Amino acid sequence: MTTTAHAPLALAPLAIAGGQPVRAKPLPAAYLGTSVMGDEELALLTEVVRNKLPFREYGDGTPHMVKDFEREAAGYFGVAHALATATGSGSFYCAMAGLGVGPGDEVIIPAWGWHTDFLAPVLLGATPVFADIDGGFNLDPADFERKITPRTKAVVMIHYQGAAGDLARVLEIAKKHNLKVVEDVAQAAGGSYRGQKLGSWGDVACFSFQQNKILSTGDGGLFLAKDPLIFERAVRFHDLGFLRPSLAAQIGGQPLTQAFAGAQFRMNEFTGAVALAQLRKLDRAIVHPVQRLYQQLKRDVLADCPGIALRPTGDEEGNAGIAFYMDMGTADLAAWFNKALAAEGIRVGPSSGCTNLLHTDLVKSKRQAHPKLAPFGPGCPGEHVHYGPELCPNVDRVASRLTCVALCPAMSADDVRDVTAAIAKVWNQRPAEHRK
Repeated sequence: MTTTAHAPLALAPLAIAGGQPVRAKPLPAAYLGTSVMGDEELALLTEVVRNKLPFREYGDGTPHMVKDFEREAAGYFGVAHALATATGSGSFYCAMAGLGVGPGDEVIIPAWGWHTDFLAPVLLGATPVFADIDGGFNLDPADFERKITPRTKAVVMIHYQGAAGDLARVLEIAKKHNLKVVEDVAQAAGGSYRGQKLGSWGDVACFSFQQNKILSTGDGGLFLAKDPLIFERAVRFHDLGFLRPSLAAQIGGQPLTQAFAGAQFRMNEFTGAVALAQLRKLDRAIVHPVQRLYQQLKRDVLADCPGIALRPTGDEEGNAGIAFYMDMGTADLAAWFNKALAAEGIRVGPSSGCTNLLHTDLVKSKRQAHPKLAPFGPGCPGEHVHYGPELCPNVDRVASRLTCVALCPAMSADDVRDVTAAIAKVWNQRPAEHRK
């Protein structure tokens, strides 16, 4: 074992075996954007209240919070068009509508994802097709390509827990097959890939600002698009078919398509005020501090824990740093390690959830009723779409062997040193059968 400041603790009896835990005081709650809320958000919210302008488009004065947020978000992410939405899920529904996804189409999604990734194509009448994941919880490009059919219209690329996977390969395959790429940046706002912000690579991008997210407004979302027609279709879908002046201005002021039936996912000025304040301090107060903690933890764990493996990502330099994943190699070791690490006073698990969607009640109920096909109305393409867990066998294997510690801006360097000490203590006293 490497001789470091953590070496003495690494030799102490494990808490799971009756020893003294590394940490007696709980770590700060693993919330991200909400943990840095303060005067900036309060000042902009106060302005909305004092001016009595809660609606984004009009009032007794000139509301500007949502419009300012859209303009600054487009600049931050380097994309031509930005649309604020009432919820993160709303941004996904707008993405499907903007891309023209509908009955008869298929959308490939990673089996490890959130319910919205599955429901967005379904609610537009299309059929989700599951693809397997790689060892870092991100879309496996090879399985993505295997799942392409003549009906495939788009692929969703989830940047899970702050880090992109093999984005370059996914984009290459999509271009080859003339498919649209939807970036799911719900858990990775502020992260990057090869020096370029996540959300600026695909045809469209979707963000969530829910409580657990990097940029948080409680609920809320953002849709980004490069193409003005795709953007206008998303705008119309988000506002009952309307193209109001502030959003028409993003495409030169003139409509490119006709009105059609839409939903209602407008962001209000209260949410816009918080989103704007959070965006303005996203790097300074959230992403950069967490990335520093992540690098500190990574450096010290690799020094203190010979042989430990970390989650592979597409670009470690661009990792937003909100989740420190270790690959235990086997499910048995991961289960033991999680229990032992928790006994040392370290919270185990990511800050925001995804799951194997093939095990969810919605998918299971459909599979039990129609085991050989995906019965989702007019978009159902036929018997080649299967929803059994055997479709994506890597998902459960990867999920069973990875251990995660969530990081957040409220944590200090001392907190991270305790996390390192606990990981080293547990790793270096793991059972003999797991030392091969």
